[in-house]
Amino acid sequence: MVVQGEIVCVTGAAGFIGSWLVKRLLEHGYIVRATVR
Repeated sequence: MVVQGEIVCVTGAAGFIGSWLVKRLLEHGYIVRATVR
C-alpha cells in the first residue's frame, strides 16, 4: 500500500501513459522519480 507523499518510481515516463501517470501522481501529492530513454 502506498501512502500519499511517498516516493514512486515510474518507468517509461516519456510515453503517453507514463506521462499521464506521472501527472496524476503529482496531482495526488506523491513524489515521483521517473526514468526516460
